[in-house]
Amino acid sequence: MKRDFEFEGSGFGYLWLCIWTTVLSVITFGLFFPWAYSAQQRWICSNTYVNGRQLRFDGTGFGFFFQWLIIMVLTTITFGIYIPWGYCQFKRWETRNTVFADEY
Repeated sequence: MKRDFEFEGSGFGYLWLCIWTTVLSVITFGLFFPWAYSAQQRWICSNTYVNGRQLRFDGTGFGFFFQWLIIMVLTTITFGIYIPWGYCQFKRWETRNTVFADEY
């Protein structure tokens, strides 16, 4: 039976992705996080199909870095109160940069 949503990623592929993105994020004291998250989203989308159409993630770490920095600053100065709004910004950026691979 064909499903509308399919995911074909492997545990080993995700493990390797998590290892190198975590190591680089730790080494850079978290500054690499936007690039790490972008790499993870690219991997997830490249392994996800909706009605047989593969997804593609076009976001970049640089494209998210300054927005992420603002979210971190506002979360810090509001003692965490800004987290729900920051999370929504984060998800908007993520969905704006997710498209079907066969489109443009």
